Amino acid sequence: MKAAVLYGKEELNIVSDFDDPIMGSSDVLIQSKYVGLCSTDRSLYRGFVPFKPPLIIGHEIAGVVEDLGASATGLDVGDHVIIPPVYPGCENETCSSCKEGLTNRCKKSVFIGHGVHGGDAELIAVPSKYTFKIDESVPLDEACIIPDAVSTPFHALKSRSVPPHIIQHTSNPNRLFDRKSHWLQGKNVVVFGVGGVGGPTVNLAAKYFKAKNVVAVDIFNEKLEFAKNLGATHTVNSKTYFEENNIVINELSGRDKAKAISGLARHISSHLAEDKFQVDCVLDCSGVPDTFPTAVETASKNRTVIQVGWPPKPVREFLNQKIMDKYLTINGTWACPMNEMKEIVEAVEANTVDLNLLVTNKDYTLDRLENAIHDLEGGKILGRATISIV
Repeated sequence: MKAAVLYGKEELNIVSDFDDPIMGSSDVLIQSKYVGLCSTDRSLYRGFVPFKPPLIIGHEIAGVVEDLGASATGLDVGDHVIIPPVYPGCENETCSSCKEGLTNRCKKSVFIGHGVHGGDAELIAVPSKYTFKIDESVPLDEACIIPDAVSTPFHALKSRSVPPHIIQHTSNPNRLFDRKSHWLQGKNVVVFGVGGVGGPTVNLAAKYFKAKNVVAVDIFNEKLEFAKNLGATHTVNSKTYFEENNIVINELSGRDKAKAISGLARHISSHLAEDKFQVDCVLDCSGVPDTFPTAVETASKNRTVIQVGWPPKPVREFLNQKIMDKYLTINGTWACPMNEMKEIVEAVEANTVDLNLLVTNKDYTLDRLENAIHDLEGGKILGRATISIV
């Protein structure tokens, strides 16, 4: 089969005769039609994260079922499907993490396009129980971003945003996580970084979880305009803020830097004056390490900060007393549990996620995958790009 194979750092070859996947009895064989381009692909390509070559990359996959294993269930040949990039590898979800409902944190997690071969190829075989059917009305060149770019912030907003003390002091905690009565309804959300993951975060917070205000923060005006189209009620260009106040943030340290960060945080929350500057949930989707202190400073007391973007380096300077002083809940998030994928598919099928806006680049083919990675690095991709496989 034809595949994009990574043989080492920056050694990405398009191979026409790579071995077809071997399908297990409970697997489905899928024709990979479109694959979303993620910054993880770029990190693998540049050698920023370890991997075992040769590796077919690509983990945001939408395709069509071509064949079924003898014991595969729930799907038929010809079905349109998506595949979560991370799914359980333990037997019958019996590891300690899966038993606790964290199927996205299985002790033997399978990470498509990193630990095993991915979707930037004509075929891929995966377990039928972790393959999700999607209505044919959803274009596959948009559906492919659901498994990661949409599902990751969906899980963060749905399951990681509610502070523990609110859960403990609610008579029916389940209501806090139900869409019709979710805790985020009518709340104020701030999103740092409006890219391939930050864009869906803005869109979901505004349209699906019904936040009252969504403030998008970035350093590029075109991304802030993008955020407005996705549902942001307010936008802040942090670079412009520093420039207008004659602050060179990278040259500051200690108390001076803390003061500058505090000023930016106050500027962000100033858009929420009618709600007494209340910020209920902050999501850092930027992947920029030094964003985290600003996220902590921006969150109101007794509320939540969620790290969504993957920061490649540690924060250089941060006074973590702020976390104590503000009684904050600091949550990480990782992929999406299997039991939430069905709700995400239903949300997309009901047009409560604007995939057509989130996917901004559809003109890449498998042969141009390396060009797409370079364009991602060069800031030429506003939202999410998709790769046509066949």
